[in-house]
Amino acid sequence: MLSRRHFLALSGVLASAPSWASIAVSEDKSLFASAFSQSKTEHFFGLFDVKGNLVWQTELPDRAHAPVVHPNQAIVGIVARRPGFFIDFFNVASHEKIIRIEPEKDHHFYGHALFTRDGQRLITQENHYPSGEGKVFVRGWPSGQILNVFSSHGIGPHESVLLHDDVLVIANGGLKTHPDNDRNILNLDTMSPNVTYLSLKDGKPLNQVANPKHLHQLSIRHLDVNQQGTVALGFQYQGPLWDQVPLVALSRIDQPELDYLPIPEQVRARFKQYCGSVCFDQSGEVLAISTPRGGFVAYWHVDTKTFLGVDNCRDVCGLVAHENAHEFILTAGTGNQYVSNPVREHIDLINKHPTVHWDNHLRQINT
Repeated sequence: MLSRRHFLALSGVLASAPSWASIAVSEDKSLFASAFSQSKTEHFFGLFDVKGNLVWQTELPDRAHAPVVHPNQAIVGIVARRPGFFIDFFNVASHEKIIRIEPEKDHHFYGHALFTRDGQRLITQENHYPSGEGKVFVRGWPSGQILNVFSSHGIGPHESVLLHDDVLVIANGGLKTHPDNDRNILNLDTMSPNVTYLSLKDGKPLNQVANPKHLHQLSIRHLDVNQQGTVALGFQYQGPLWDQVPLVALSRIDQPELDYLPIPEQVRARFKQYCGSVCFDQSGEVLAISTPRGGFVAYWHVDTKTFLGVDNCRDVCGLVAHENAHEFILTAGTGNQYVSNPVREHIDLINKHPTVHWDNHLRQINT
């Protein structure tokens, strides 16, 4: 928690931070945020424009995971890669690092965080690693003061999205880990991933849905929600590569079961049991799921649950909806950036940065 003097100083800095509209760099008025690396020891956070040109960047102490975008002011944050122990926030206009948020004792971040829609609260998913219990922390912004701590009602809450102002949808991945050896799963035989619809008023679960027992190793990791309240889930299966398991599902707050989407088996096998980013387009009609291990992005029409096809892109993971319906921006570890419209079956290379390895997740900033 900040001292009163530091809080007042920080509040002054934030009050002077410009709006996104005031720093627009093109007529398109869109920017895209992503972490990236240039080597195993050189890690950065940057923004690029619609032509794929880096317009802002800053060096990071370690590899990071997902950006956090303030809804009003030109402030972006980046969450350390799991097990993460920092979220650094920057004033884009001044290039100044303005604050670092750290987890409470015996907790770590999961690589994702988000602001409430009014920008007054920051929400993080965290692991209380002595017990393995998943937690959701709600902090005041910019003080970082903890306002509420809720159970995530599961283990391994990796990512969450707002269904609306008072309901948080949490992907409880089910993986119990300890930061001393974070890739060692401690509960492989007893995993129980779920998606939880959490009331931000009192922390009570409004709905909770899990996979059937025979799919208990189907870790729920990433998710997105469209304007119609449909939640898309991407899985990472912890069992054998040869098991034929579903990898993508839809959920709603009023539904008691997950609705698994069809995938042609020759495509499902190429996923190598691993979904990366999950993203609806601007209309909410088309769903995209990336798989860096498989080297492609797969698409579905949501209402009809129709599989649309794939874009083959080596080491692709970053996904975000473009401003046009049915269009997505894609980023890859190869340094490539693409714009794709799977309905029109058209994909274009926007730009390529041979020395840049874009990290897992991408966010759009509407300036």
